[in-house]
Formats: sequence, C-alpha cells, structure tokens
Amino acid sequence: MNLSNKVIMKAMRRAGGVIDLGRTVYAGYTLVELLIVMAILGSVLTAVFALYNVQNRTATVEEDVVDVQQNLRIGIDSIVKDLRMSGFTIAGPVNPINAISNNTGMSNSDLVTLETPSEGGIYAMITVSMTTNLAAGTPVVFTVSSPEEVDLFSAGDIVRIFNPSERSQPANMYFTVTATNRITPSITASPSGSATGVLFSRGFIIAKTGDSAPDAFPNTILYCLGPAAGCGSGVTTCSTGQCLMRITNGTSTNDDVVAENIQDVQFRYILDGSSTELDTTTNLANIRAVRITLTAKNYQTEPLSGNAKTREIVTLVKMRNR
Repeated sequence: MNLSNKVIMKAMRRAGGVIDLGRTVYAGYTLVELLIVMAILGSVLTAVFALYNVQNRTATVEEDVVDVQQNLRIGIDSIVKDLRMSGFTIAGPVNPINAISNNTGMSNSDLVTLETPSEGGIYAMITVSMTTNLAAGTPVVFTVSSPEEVDLFSAGDIVRIFNPSERSQPANMYFTVTATNRITPSITASPSGSATGVLFSRGFIIAKTGDSAPDAFPNTILYCLGPAAGCGSGVTTCSTGQCLMRITNGTSTNDDVVAENIQDVQFRYILDGSSTELDTTTNLANIRAVRITLTAKNYQTEPLSGNAKTREIVTLVKMRNR
C-alpha cells in the first residue's frame, strides 16, 4: 500500500468507513450510542411536556379566575338593582328590607329579604288620565308611554296600579291583563273587584305582580348562599353552597342561580343618623344604606392550582324608597 492509499484509508476511517481491496465498508452506530441518544431525547421530551403542562394548567386556572370575577360582577349588579328598587311605591308597614339574618346561612353567609311590587322589574307608566267605575271582570284600557313597555306584558299577567308620589293604590286590587297593543300603545286589564269613581292619573305605574291570580303582593326577593335548606334546596344546576341564589316569593327554581363559584355573602347595615355599620339590626325601617361583600373562589380548578384563588367585590348601596 503506497502513501496515497494510506492517507485515503485514514480519511475513510475517520469518516466511518474503510477501503479494503477496492470495496467500501460503512460502519453503523453502536447499541450504546443509540441508547444514549434515546435517553437524551426522552429527557428533552419530558422537559418540553412538563413545561407545556404547567403552561396549560396556568392558562386554565386563569380562565377560571376570570369567570369567577365575572360572576362577582353579575351577582353584585343583581343585588344592587333589587336593593334600589325595593320598597318602590309600597306604603304602610312594609319595609323595603323585610328581614335580615346574620351568619346563619350556608358557610356562615348572610341572608336578606327585600319587598318590591314586581320581582321581575316589569313596569309601565300611564300617560292618559281617566276617572272610571270598575266592575269585576270588565276590561279597562290604560294608555302607556311606549311600545317597549307594552312588550314587557302578556295576556294573563297579574298587575297592580300605583300612585308613586303617595305610595298608594287608587284601587286596592289586582288586575288581569287581557290584551296588549304596542301600536297605541296600551294595556287592557280586568279588575278583580268593583269600585266607583276611581282616578288613574298620568304618571301612575302599572307593575306586574304575578303570573297568575291571586298575586303575591308585595313580591319578596331572598338573597342567600345555596343551594341549601331554606335557600333553593331543590336547585340541581349548582353545587351545594357555591351559588348566589335569588329566591322570589318563597319558591325556588333552577332559574334562581344568579352567580356561581360564590364562597361568601355578607351584608352590613347603616341606620339613619349614624355611620356605624352593623351586622344585624331589628330597626329595619331605619336602614338607609347596605354594604354588600361578595367573595368568590375557583372551585373547579382549585386542584390544578394547588391552592384556592379567591376574589372579592364590595359596594355600598343607599336605600331610596323608604
């Protein structure tokens, strides 16, 4: 073998092959080399998967936390709306806040019961004054302010008519809606009783007080944490004690879930002539403001995060219909 062949052979050996009598033989990877490569590749894939899993869990938890925050906003908006309308047009011994209970609900949550003419917030304003004699079952046509108000009512609804300035009923009885007309616009309703010379003035309010006769007047709205005994125990769409419930007229349905993932509901009360916030009071007529505190928790993804993530929202509502 001459010098040039030796040089070529050394080069081929370095490249993984040898020259022997004009033939090229290529050498492959050894088993040890393959095992080493597979071990390295496995370690890399494991690290990549672990990183992906952490990122995926973090994204899932954060998405759940966003839902929790949104539920808090929905819950607080519902309570604020009902508190501000509680007591509207209602006169006499009935208070806007009918009953309160401190730390006696599920998970030591508070309960509050409100009084309102229409738990659904369905109202229309009379725009044409008239004096009429009422006869039970004889329809009366009331002209109201807009077609949109007419659309809120349907035949069969039970309504009452109020004088908001005097917080009284010109006729202390309920009416049954028999027809609606959004062209006029007007609501036709039959009184449940008879009366003579009844004045229905412009500005009087028609309020839906029920779906069928007799109506529950005033309507009641209970806010509590459930489902639980005395707080929507028959509700099946929410886990026990994880939902803000809105129970109307003492009857609960699956539609009464206002917000999910709620951990705690607290109310504090401020009375006339004072700035002190009270957990409870027997002087319901003098409550002038209510502080609401809602706390929510990521129940669904708590196992993924390793610890619960809670959010809280607080607001103060002044009573305006006392």
